[in-house]
Amino acid sequence: MGRYHSRVQASARVVILVANPITYDGRVRRHASTLAAAGYDVCVLGVVGPNDRDEPPLPSEAQAAYPEARAAVRFRWLRIDRRRHGLEPRLRWLISASRQRLSLALYGLAQRLPGSATEPGAQIGLAQLAGLAVATSAPDLAWAAMRQRPDLIYANDLDTLPAAAWAARLCGVPFVYDAHEVYVDEHPALSPQSRLARACSEAYFSRKAAAILTVNSLLAEDLRQRYGLPTPTVVRNLPELAEADPITPPIERPLGETGTLHVLYHGAHIGLSQHGVDDLLRAMARLVSPGDALRLRLTLRGGLSPSEDRGLRQRIAELGISAHVRLMPPVPGAEALVRSAVLDGADVGLAVHPPLCLSYVYTTSSKVYEYQLAGLAVVASDVTGNRHCIAPQAGLFYPAGDDARLADCLRILSTNRDRLRAMQQAAYLHGMNSLRWRDERRLLIDTVERAIRRARRAG
Repeated sequence: MGRYHSRVQASARVVILVANPITYDGRVRRHASTLAAAGYDVCVLGVVGPNDRDEPPLPSEAQAAYPEARAAVRFRWLRIDRRRHGLEPRLRWLISASRQRLSLALYGLAQRLPGSATEPGAQIGLAQLAGLAVATSAPDLAWAAMRQRPDLIYANDLDTLPAAAWAARLCGVPFVYDAHEVYVDEHPALSPQSRLARACSEAYFSRKAAAILTVNSLLAEDLRQRYGLPTPTVVRNLPELAEADPITPPIERPLGETGTLHVLYHGAHIGLSQHGVDDLLRAMARLVSPGDALRLRLTLRGGLSPSEDRGLRQRIAELGISAHVRLMPPVPGAEALVRSAVLDGADVGLAVHPPLCLSYVYTTSSKVYEYQLAGLAVVASDVTGNRHCIAPQAGLFYPAGDDARLADCLRILSTNRDRLRAMQQAAYLHGMNSLRWRDERRLLIDTVERAIRRARRAG
């Protein structure tokens, strides 16, 4: 990474905002370590929410053998603790949560007033209310960012965008907005009022950003059309693999006998609350029924709370597939996920994204990149984002929620070894040729550098 140095003076300070504890956010950590390696003084401001587990934001020393984990220590981090431990923290949380609910209610009233859609002053007021309504910790993050004396503020997701805009204005510095989702349709439970507030906030504040980034061209086009923005820069969620230690090509790995298949599903969380996990279990139950000659194994790798672990194991037992399913702990970072998939002998990677809202349809899970870099065939739900990011010859697609069709895809790959090997090789070649972080790194550094340079010339 050392050869990618910024031409902006090394003392420039970048403050990155994220409304989560940082622990599992590979994109934020990868961007932070990349900018730090380029010569910036980087500080990540995160939030430990009231329901988050009390875990360190970075991998422990025992995990530091992984290159990505070592890279993470290049930047500083601070976290706002929103857990309700004790009377004072509970009061702070109550005040901030009440402020958000009140702001959403006031926004709903104000946007129905005469002139609210046309008068400039009313529009600005609505946008500020909308910013408070969509971001519980926005004032706290803005204040924390200002205290860092930044040269640039980097907002991840809509729930940090108002904070970045407010702090940047008061500090007289630029800010960058990195949109990871379609926030106006992020999940199906959003109320109409919340959708309007999100659209108002994102439209108003994103237009003030010095630059906008997103994770794929589908989201970039959606942002351009929805808000009339210049087309955002796409920086994909690709793992940073150590080039001195290349991934073994699939053609050099052993291939099991016909009828066998090792299937992998990994993620930050893998419990039954994750859409699609039960689909995988039901598909496995179809394939390992008595009398079936197939010998399949499913590895679920990711984080589970004790209650989630109990619920998942109970469901696995109910379906009679306990002998065929392994639950494995998470590993630190995307590179570790890629390498663990190869070392564990996985054949196929699963990506399940039910089309319950536009964000699920358009966004791209980083696992589809990681599977391909590992040289795994990919079986994925048939949504636009998956079709967009999986090499044509590397994937099989099934209708989301249809466990029978998912089982058919897995049966094909367990019985047709030539097809399985061809898909694995297509995935690997696509990964090695088109999914390398070195290309995204340059885009990220150039975007930040241009924003700081323009601001300094203007000042």
